[in-house]
Amino acid sequence: MFGLGIDYLNGWAMAAADGPKKERAEWPPHPDRVFMALAAAWFETDQDAAEGDAIRWLEQLKPPGIAASETEFRDVVTSYVPANDVELAGRKKLDGVLANPQSSLKDLKAAGLTLAAEFRPRQERSFPVAIPHDPIVHLIWNEDLPNVHREPLTRLCGKVVSIGHSASFVQMWLTDSPPVPTLVVRDGVTRQRLRVFKQGRLDYLSRTCGRKSHITRVDDLWTQEQAATGAPRNKLKKSRETYLYGIVERLRPNPWDYAGYDKPLAEPAKKIQGSIFDPRLVILSLSGKRLLLPATLRLTEALRGALMAGTQSPLPEWLSGHALDGGRSEQPHVAFIPLPFVGREHADGRLLGVALALPRSVSQPEAAHVLRHWLRNESELPRHHRLFDGKWFECAVELETGESPSWSLRPEIWTGPARAWASVTPVVLDRHFDGKDKWNRAAENTKDACERVGLPRPQEVLLHTVSMFEGVPRSTDFPCLIRKKDGGRMHHAHAVIVFEEDVEGPVLVGAGRYRGYGLCRPLLQGDGDHA
Repeated sequence: MFGLGIDYLNGWAMAAADGPKKERAEWPPHPDRVFMALAAAWFETDQDAAEGDAIRWLEQLKPPGIAASETEFRDVVTSYVPANDVELAGRKKLDGVLANPQSSLKDLKAAGLTLAAEFRPRQERSFPVAIPHDPIVHLIWNEDLPNVHREPLTRLCGKVVSIGHSASFVQMWLTDSPPVPTLVVRDGVTRQRLRVFKQGRLDYLSRTCGRKSHITRVDDLWTQEQAATGAPRNKLKKSRETYLYGIVERLRPNPWDYAGYDKPLAEPAKKIQGSIFDPRLVILSLSGKRLLLPATLRLTEALRGALMAGTQSPLPEWLSGHALDGGRSEQPHVAFIPLPFVGREHADGRLLGVALALPRSVSQPEAAHVLRHWLRNESELPRHHRLFDGKWFECAVELETGESPSWSLRPEIWTGPARAWASVTPVVLDRHFDGKDKWNRAAENTKDACERVGLPRPQEVLLHTVSMFEGVPRSTDFPCLIRKKDGGRMHHAHAVIVFEEDVEGPVLVGAGRYRGYGLCRPLLQGDGDHA
């Protein structure tokens, strides 16, 4: 195992996560950005052969783990900075402008007055900055570092003075005892997608972004221009100026590849039975007007509509909930669940987010492939989706990527494992029960519902109009689901479900499980179950 340590000497890192837009700072530094800093140090020094071999060996390794602290982001403001030097007019034009007492300020500027500091044009610029809690970052590989590359790589690290913006000074070093990674490469929908490097990256940078090839090209154009006369010379001059005008874009390297990064998964001490839904929830944060828990049905319906409209066809059955013939799918499909602030002191039941619960039968790479363009934009940053439902609500959702999200937006809050669970949204009963023993029969119906989603048959089910969690409204405050075939209202109630042993969530039971009803949360007290 070895690692590359990076110390941001200013205490902050200046680098844009969204390319030329420069509206959002990047943190942690993407592995490809660090690799390009090493490559730049190699290009700008003597291109030592041993150091080149070390970089080429490095680019063949798997993407590294990352140990980085949480960060704060400085507000991005617009600054106006002097532009590059303007061209001075020719001697003949300059003499003419100076000799003419009627020359305007515009004429003088065109002749070269803009070279003076007070008349120099300024361009809008922004400088996104991340201020980490700890300025030291490590990239970590599990491979052993060959001795032949140790010394060259150490020298190369010593040559790196900045990462990202040239003002983002760093000290870089090689270490054999890096810390434990806080972010590792994972498949599926992950919190972050970072640019990584692969074999051939150094040759690409040399071929595409190397200064040498561009200088040679400009020299050739200049030589041809000087040898020509008349119209051909003017044409060659325009060609050279056009090439120089776009040189900045030509020197901007394209991303080589991306990898999903997230927190390392802890291996469970023992296998725990779960439902048909995968515990790796796709968490979306919610912003906009305040929404309360009884708005669950309208919110999940709007979210589903946005997801269906924004995903490329053909939609897979696990996403649409419809079979190929257009009929209702008999297979598990994605469920939309609310994430309210409940079960804590001062809880008020407002919705902080929503989540997609994917079926276990869907592989994580497939889910990531289908949802990628809906969840992320072209810069691999969270995509903003506006949800609007007439007069009822107007809000927006985007993938939650924070290091320490709100307590209610943490997957483990909803997935347990636990032995006792209590409902946050009411459990919808498949049937309507009458008679003296209607509650007992409804409880048995709920036990059947648990088995239908792959859970073991509960030891006990208690139904009531009141939830066990603070901040959750009574079940009668939630609108009823309407049965499609006859328009009848389907009854629901809050539930406490106790299993014989721990089960893994998410626990979604009842007829409304795909629309946010029947969501349960572990019923814990202190370090153990209430049961």
